[in-house]
Amino acid sequence: MGEVMQEGSCLRIYLSESDRIDGNPAVEAILELCQECGLKGVSVLRGIEGLGEHGIHSTSFLSLSSSLPLLVEAIDTKERIDAAVEQLKPHLIGKLVAIWPVSLLRDHQG
Repeated sequence: MGEVMQEGSCLRIYLSESDRIDGNPAVEAILELCQECGLKGVSVLRGIEGLGEHGIHSTSFLSLSSSLPLLVEAIDTKERIDAAVEQLKPHLIGKLVAIWPVSLLRDHQG
């Protein structure tokens, strides 16, 4: 077994369940665009609470919000993340996007 370290980037896009892109749920549109850009390792995480521009969003019984936070996170090579961000930019106006460097550890058998 050999461990290989590779430099990459993490892309995180902050959305809410109610966000739309061209009339479709934003999270579905973003996932489709990530796939078209060839990104690997894309996950969608659903938040149980969030504090944003429009106050607190929560899953509590008294507040059955349809605007709970969603995070789309992709980890890939810097080149793929940079190319994907260029493709995604027109669809992310008004959305918070974070990108940071990561070290990818891959364990190859052989």
